[in-house]
Amino acid sequence: MENKSTFLPSLQFGLLTGLVMVVYTLILYLAGVDMHSYWNLFSYVFFIGGMFWGIINIREKQLDGVMSYGKAFGTGFWIALFAAVLLAVFAYFYMKYIDPSALAKATSEAENKILASNPNISDADLQKALDMVKVFTNPIMSAVSQFVSNLIFGTIFSLIIAIFAKREDRTLA
Repeated sequence: MENKSTFLPSLQFGLLTGLVMVVYTLILYLAGVDMHSYWNLFSYVFFIGGMFWGIINIREKQLDGVMSYGKAFGTGFWIALFAAVLLAVFAYFYMKYIDPSALAKATSEAENKILASNPNISDADLQKALDMVKVFTNPIMSAVSQFVSNLIFGTIFSLIIAIFAKREDRTLA
């Protein structure tokens, strides 16, 4: 029972979880919610919920109700990986085509923070700092950072969810 592959069901749940998060992000964008609003944190509820639902569903339907901690973690990791890939692709298209002004806003916010933390900064040093900010504020780097951060958070969530989702086989051999 435990040797059944969870890869394809994890792919399905990962893409579904990512899709729900994409739709939620688009709803926030269309509603005019600021990128730094606490409403964006609510997307983690969808992330955790999708992972938990996926692991439990795979445990019950694919593995006959039995799943070790390692299998639960691995399943959650795959779900997080596929969701992170989808979200990274979406982040690229979002920053490139849907809301290209978001990167300009991020650069402007970075400039304000630099000036607030060091009001006596020279123009040359400010320009160097802004050039460095611009390296990291482009659609590709946004997608990469989105992927990495979602994968890190997904791995942590998977480690925690696996504690509650595991179910050992209690039948006698």
